[in-house]
Amino acid sequence: MASPTEGRRRSDAARSGRTRERILQAAVDSLIEDGYAATSIGAIQSRSGVSRGALLHQYPNKAHLLVDAVRHLSDQQVDEVLAYSEPATAEDWMTVLWHSFATPLFGAVLELWVAARTDADLRGALLRHQRDLHGGIRESITRNLEGPLPENFDSVFEMTLTYFRGLALTTILSTNHRDRLLDDWRATMRSVFSSP
Repeated sequence: MASPTEGRRRSDAARSGRTRERILQAAVDSLIEDGYAATSIGAIQSRSGVSRGALLHQYPNKAHLLVDAVRHLSDQQVDEVLAYSEPATAEDWMTVLWHSFATPLFGAVLELWVAARTDADLRGALLRHQRDLHGGIRESITRNLEGPLPENFDSVFEMTLTYFRGLALTTILSTNHRDRLLDDWRATMRSVFSSP
């Protein structure tokens, strides 16, 4: 049986965790809806409904907060990708991957990418985020894909992620050619995965 002190410690830790999650979700929502420049400590505090003292206790500055928001985003993106039933074909996985880029979360990540151009700490956090995200997705694909992987799978995987990033970015301005480009890439994947 836990002592009263241990019980209080666990309760404090749980409360602190809930506060942190509210702050991080508020930061992500602000990035999505208002962009990086408008995502201030005050804006995040207002969205999260926590006191300024509670927010600053968890995150002493904006950089620290957004670095942790990157981790939070990464967790959400992985959850979104893995929430689907486990696809078996290359085309199934293309659909799942594209969905992960066609969500508001991509907009939040994009805001952070632009800010990371001049922020070394944020850039380092984003690089770790991309490694973790890509590693988790790659592992799921290779575990569930039917048939043998092509020899150039790693290159094809990275090319697909890069292609989808670019397509998601251009889709911000226009969706005119999106479906045709996705169909073209599906045809490319069929060719790659059916080659002996």
